Amino acid sequence: MPVFRSETRARVLAEVFFGRPASGSDLARRLGLLQSTVAREIARLADAGVVTLEDVGRAKIIRPATAPYMSALRQLVAYAAGVPHVVRAEYTDVDEIAEVFIHGSWASRFYGEPGPPPNDVDLVIVSATHTRFTLAEHRTAIEAATGLTVDQIVLPPGHEQLDRLRHGSVPVIERSERSERPPDGTEHSDSRRHASGSSQQRRLSQGRDSHTRVGT
Repeated sequence: MPVFRSETRARVLAEVFFGRPASGSDLARRLGLLQSTVAREIARLADAGVVTLEDVGRAKIIRPATAPYMSALRQLVAYAAGVPHVVRAEYTDVDEIAEVFIHGSWASRFYGEPGPPPNDVDLVIVSATHTRFTLAEHRTAIEAATGLTVDQIVLPPGHEQLDRLRHGSVPVIERSERSERPPDGTEHSDSRRHASGSSQQRRLSQGRDSHTRVGT
């Protein structure tokens, strides 16, 4: 994402915001980066007031700073290099998926609710055709990329549980075919009325155009 200086900085920030508090060497090991690279990025972030360094024994533990803009930055970082970024990359090219969102404890941390970093991700896939078995390899890939356990459920559009699960969730993918259609594929009466009204308006407009051309 262009707002960050580099992908490395975005990844470091994502780990600081959503991982367990750690030293620079721990962060480097988790991210698979050189310790000198992480130390350089942390120094710049500390100078900018984005992270703080806490002396714990001989180690310096890195934590997010406290500032009014931290909530917005945390969410931006998540979409740039965190779990939502990984999930979107995994599912963006998969056909016949209407919606993907994260709920549960990971979503709560995303919105700033205090608590320990979650060890898992609760993922909801909305699809009329897929099942958890057809998407199992994608779940495995997300687990490998994030180091977190993924609890993934697949529900059809219009399922009665969706409104409850969406509450407080983190949207990852929303496509136009998400719609609020029931599983049988029929449209709501409001949609039919809207379509009917639009057709009537087009017919009236065509009639007026035809009358205008005849009268000229």
